[in-house]
Amino acid sequence: MIEDLFVNLCILITLLFTYLQIRWKCKTDEAYSLKWKWLDGIAAGTMGNVLMYFSIPVNSETLVDLRYIPIMLTFLFLGVYPSVVSSIIIILGRFIFGINVSSLAALFLILFVFAGFYLIVRTATSVLKRTVAMIIHANIMFSIILMMIIQDWESIYLLILFYWILSAAGGFASMFFVKYIMKSHYLLAKYETESGTDFLTGLYNTRQFSDRWAALILNAKQKNESLSLLMIDIDYFKSVNDTYGHPAGDLVLKELGQLLKHSVRSFDIVSRNGGEEFSVILLDCPNQKAALMAEEIRSAVEAHHFKLSLEVSISITISIGIATFPDKVKDSEQMKVEADKSLYKAKQSGRNRVCI
Repeated sequence: MIEDLFVNLCILITLLFTYLQIRWKCKTDEAYSLKWKWLDGIAAGTMGNVLMYFSIPVNSETLVDLRYIPIMLTFLFLGVYPSVVSSIIIILGRFIFGINVSSLAALFLILFVFAGFYLIVRTATSVLKRTVAMIIHANIMFSIILMMIIQDWESIYLLILFYWILSAAGGFASMFFVKYIMKSHYLLAKYETESGTDFLTGLYNTRQFSDRWAALILNAKQKNESLSLLMIDIDYFKSVNDTYGHPAGDLVLKELGQLLKHSVRSFDIVSRNGGEEFSVILLDCPNQKAALMAEEIRSAVEAHHFKLSLEVSISITISIGIATFPDKVKDSEQMKVEADKSLYKAKQSGRNRVCI
């Protein structure tokens, strides 16, 4: 029996790991929608049925396994709706093995377990406390139902003892495993996001700019669309740092980053390329339109008051260089070079201007 329950636990951990990897591969920015609640509930119910397939037959009708653990995990990490779905699937799956006294008892077991889990989630405050209460509740329900079916304490006391031990081990192992996997995934996702994000402004950094640029150039060629690049530099930014200090300079960079984001379309790409230099990739934007947008950005920055404190605010200006493929630049490899040349021309011509 110990070996069989251990096999149950190994199967459960394997299924959890596999499903979570597949689940997180399907990246989505949407909220936890009804579709995902159904999918997660179906997955948990399927896990419960797989555990029943590898269950331990106590007699010709009674099966012992860890099917309650997927329901417990859905309550702990997903909510009530997926738990309802998984419970229904597990109940239906039990009747596939036969309709008899034991399957009816299993129905009541799942219903009592579900009701207890629901009350525990509503009252217990932490995952650990909920897990302890849920394991104890499920084991008590299992013991009562088993004794009602078999009605022979001498023959089942060892079964109940071993089940309590392995059920507790399985429940805690599953809970900690899911917590560990979720934390690992969160940290990995955070690292991936931060590795492509400028720490100060929250805009894309140089690495992410380069990655997106290559894909956008290819897309523009395939769709025969124009792609414009704005290279932006703050005029006399060194004087801001020298006069007000580097923390004030950081405030200006952060506020300018937000101003640039709000000055372009939602699908355009804004990056901080280092120091006081920024860039904007304008998708499906011919040169004439890019020039108008760049001028609007320049004017907006010139008119904006950058607050350094409650008493102090300053004004700055920017210079912008533009390159557009294929309107002005036929070789996409030269886009960044030509945009930098235009920016240099704007700086040499007196700053606070747009040059193509």
